[in-house]
Amino acid sequence: MRILSIFLLFLLAGCSSAPPTVPPEYSAPPAVANDGFVTVVASTDIPLSLSEFREYLRENAFIDYLEPTENIAPPKSWVSLKGEWLTPGASRRMQLADGHYVIERVLENNPELFRYQVWVFTNGAGRGIEQIVGEQRFTVLSPTLTRFEWRYNVKPTSWFTRIFVKRRVPELQMFMNTGVQNLSTAIGSGIDSD
Repeated sequence: MRILSIFLLFLLAGCSSAPPTVPPEYSAPPAVANDGFVTVVASTDIPLSLSEFREYLRENAFIDYLEPTENIAPPKSWVSLKGEWLTPGASRRMQLADGHYVIERVLENNPELFRYQVWVFTNGAGRGIEQIVGEQRFTVLSPTLTRFEWRYNVKPTSWFTRIFVKRRVPELQMFMNTGVQNLSTAIGSGIDSD
């Protein structure tokens, strides 16, 4: 039993695996989870109206503001798999900077909320994460000020893998804060992270 535990710890501790030589194909996503998440949130106030900020994000992909950490590679490119991206039901495969891939789909997109699900992971995260339900919330604070909140709801595969997912929260928080900070700086505003 102890050997099995050590083996599982090694597998789930983030040991690296080589990127696949062939990108993963689309597979049916799991039902969207509603609970059991480990949640991380980053936010900032953007000095633009809601419509101006949403237009900015249509013209400037948020993924371009993300930077790598020791164990998290940001997206570098993507290919549409189904539908037109940003339309509910659309899916895409994203290649990460380390050569691995994820597949995600749009769940909801309205002026106040962009919600998506990530469920295919070719990197080590796939060993302990069932899915991620991401949310980008847009709250009008005044006619010229919008709060942007990026929420990552990570659903571990089990109570056991939840331990390892929780250990990655500080690094995920740093990744998210940096992305929001970079976006905020590009627009010319300050940051406030939760």
